[in-house]
Amino acid sequence: MNDTRERKRSHIEICTNRDVRFRKSTLLEEVELIHCALPECDLEDVSLATTFLDRPLGAPFFIGAMTGGTGDGGAFNMTLAEGAARYNIGMCLGSIRPALLDSSCIPEFQVKQVSKDLLVFANIGANQLNSFSPDQILDLSAELADGLMVHLNAGMELIQPGGDVRFSGQIDAIARLVERASGHPIIVKETGMGLSLRDGVRLKRAGVTAVETAGAGGTSWVGVETERATGINRAVGKVLWDFGIPTAASIHWMNELGFETIGSGGVYNALDAARAIRLGAQAVAMARPFLLAYEQERRHGVEQLIEELVVGLKYVMLCVGAVDMAQLKNVPCIVGNKLQRFFEIDS
Repeated sequence: MNDTRERKRSHIEICTNRDVRFRKSTLLEEVELIHCALPECDLEDVSLATTFLDRPLGAPFFIGAMTGGTGDGGAFNMTLAEGAARYNIGMCLGSIRPALLDSSCIPEFQVKQVSKDLLVFANIGANQLNSFSPDQILDLSAELADGLMVHLNAGMELIQPGGDVRFSGQIDAIARLVERASGHPIIVKETGMGLSLRDGVRLKRAGVTAVETAGAGGTSWVGVETERATGINRAVGKVLWDFGIPTAASIHWMNELGFETIGSGGVYNALDAARAIRLGAQAVAMARPFLLAYEQERRHGVEQLIEELVVGLKYVMLCVGAVDMAQLKNVPCIVGNKLQRFFEIDS
C-alpha cells in the first residue's frame, strides 16, 4: 500500500514540475470551425447545458481522473469537487484501488458530500478487474460515485517500474463487469494513447456504451513513467513517449461507433473543446491543467480555470453561430488532410 501511495505522489510531483507532454499534436487543430460573422443571437442566448449518460450538466466539461490514496486527506479532490459543483460540471476520481486495499483511504474519494447533484465517476484499472470481485468494485463505486470508469494503460504499465504486464482477459473482465453492473454506468477510458476503431468494436461487443478517448497529444503517461524508470525501461520509454492515436482521430472513431464519448487528451482550452464536440464528443475532460491551477492558486485557480472554459466556449459558440450543443455539433467545418487520413482507416 505504501508503494502505491508513493507512486501516486510521484505522479503528481512529475506532472506538476516536469514537461511530460506529448511532442506531437492532438490533431484538433485540423478541425477548422468556420466563423459566422452574422450569428443572429445574443451572448445570453448561448447555452452550454448538456447531458451525459442522461445526467444534466451545466457545461460539457469534466475534471479528469487524477488522484486519491496519496494520504493528503482528500484536500485536492475536495477542492476540485467544490469547483465542479459550483459550475455544474462533472468530475472523475483517480483509481479507487487504494481504497479497495485499505478502507482508511476511502475519505479521500468521498467528494459527493460536496453536493448530491455533482456527477462523479469512480475509476479502476482494467488489470484490477481480475484482482477484485465485480461486487467489491461495484459496491465501492456505488458508494462513492454515479458510475465507474475502467482505465486501460498497457503502455504506461510496460514502462512503469514494477508495472503489471499481464493484459490477457481484460475484455472478458470488462464484459463481466458490465453485465454485473445492473444500471451502474461503466465507462472505458484510455490513459493517453487513445482508443482505436478495433478497441471500440471490441468494447461494443462487451456491452460498453460510453468511453473516454484520452488520446495522444496531452500528457504522456509513458513519459511520466519514463521519468521514474531506469535502465532498459527508461530507454524504451523515450522511444514510446509520443506513441498513440491523436485525440481528434479517436473522438471521431468513437462517435462513428455510436458511443457516448468524453473527448480528452490535450484538450487545453475552449477552442479545443469546441473542436472535440464538433467531432462528436458529448463532453471533454481535462486533468493536468486542473492540477497546475490547483498547485498555483488552490481553489481560486481551479474555479478561474473552469470559468475561463465556460466563458470561452460561449464566445466560440457565438462566433460560429451556435446557440446550443446540438447546433455546435453541426456547424460548418473543414477537416485537414492529416486528420482525414485517420478517417479513412477501417477496423
